[in-house]
Amino acid sequence: MGKTLEYYFDYVSPFTYLANTQLPGIVERTGAEVDYRPILLGALQKSAENPAPITVPNKAKYMTTDLSRWAKRYGITLQFNPAFPINTVTLMRAALVTLEEGGFPEFHAAMFDAMWRDPKNLGDQAVVRDVISGVGLDADRILERAQEPAVKEKLKTNTAEAHERGAFGAPTFFVGGEMYFGNDRLDFVEEALK
Repeated sequence: MGKTLEYYFDYVSPFTYLANTQLPGIVERTGAEVDYRPILLGALQKSAENPAPITVPNKAKYMTTDLSRWAKRYGITLQFNPAFPINTVTLMRAALVTLEEGGFPEFHAAMFDAMWRDPKNLGDQAVVRDVISGVGLDADRILERAQEPAVKEKLKTNTAEAHERGAFGAPTFFVGGEMYFGNDRLDFVEEALK
């Protein structure tokens, strides 16, 4: 068994979507185990005093070009979601529920695909239910549990922990005590895992 890769993520981040598409290959090549840590990106950015790229005009303009370049390099489909930015608090809590109860791999893939491959308005609860049900999971149960105080607290704890460890955005990875931020740091992540 390889090292553990701690992965702080939020479905709202297109760069996290890009990185996520590369994780299976990294895991296969390194034997790493991924420790998935859902966070609320907006809250992390606020804590870190790091404005979202979309709020900085030049960054926002460049981001579209950069995303297209990365998608082409990876050979994947990425379509900017017209409903962006989407409040993902329910999605991230639901991710925690599926991590606990099972069904996380299906849920995780479905959320990223619905956000960035086949853009859907995941701010609409009816759409979220359809996406969850579409991968054979009990949407009512998951979304009901996502409102439980312990689940809400776990998301807050994960987000605060990420900030305390030095994170300021997503995706953020840790291998041992070493932090790596961004889709463009995956080569360093893989080296650290080897």
